[in-house]
Amino acid sequence: MTRRGTILGFLFLLFSSIDAFSAFAQISAPASSASPQYSSGPVTDYNSAVPNSNDNLRFRRGERYNIPIASLPELGEDSETTLWDLPETHFKKDPMPFEGSDAVVVGTVTSGQAYLSNDKRSIYSEFKLKVQEIVKTPGAMSLRAGDSIDIQRKGGAIRLRSGKVLARGALADSMPQTGKRYLLFLKYDQDANDFGIVTGYQLDGNEVYRLDDLSYGESNHQKVAHSLRKEGVSEDQFLDRAKATFSRKDRGE
Repeated sequence: MTRRGTILGFLFLLFSSIDAFSAFAQISAPASSASPQYSSGPVTDYNSAVPNSNDNLRFRRGERYNIPIASLPELGEDSETTLWDLPETHFKKDPMPFEGSDAVVVGTVTSGQAYLSNDKRSIYSEFKLKVQEIVKTPGAMSLRAGDSIDIQRKGGAIRLRSGKVLARGALADSMPQTGKRYLLFLKYDQDANDFGIVTGYQLDGNEVYRLDDLSYGESNHQKVAHSLRKEGVSEDQFLDRAKATFSRKDRGE
């Protein structure tokens, strides 16, 4: 059985069964709170999540999440139910990482699914995003409003044949949710022809919510299910701010 602190030198936090139940309830049903809640990602049946060696694109995507420890068993009935990456003590994230992003877009998530890595030792989630507006376009490819692109992030949940659900993810980084609209900072992977989420914001008319914690001080969550932080401005104001920030950085200011 996997123990705390033994995988790749990362620090993990194992929550009680009460917290685990809260996490799964949050994954599968909308939160009752007015504020959006942290999402561990989509829950996918094991048979639909296993890697397909005949699908070259899926193989390249799943290979990124392999864990190179031969003694580590595949995820299964003996695995811990929930295991979360803890943020580094002094981490700090750029709230608008234009320089570290290949594309910055506004779009709506239309679907999502979790997958096992090729070695079946970790989980990642993939989403379809319908692009509505482009703030920064990638130089490596043509991207237009109306396009549907694949975006991905480490973590997600797999339902085993017994009904047991295994969830993995980072407590500081929430997953996007189907049907919601976002401003997303994305990193393009040419080999896998998809985009990794650098960070993002849920756009909700009169309010904007951060997907990710920006510092260790923000990430001291007592439970998995927690409200996303508000930006305190409308989405129009926030998008204007983001575009102005990009314009200044593009001019080298």
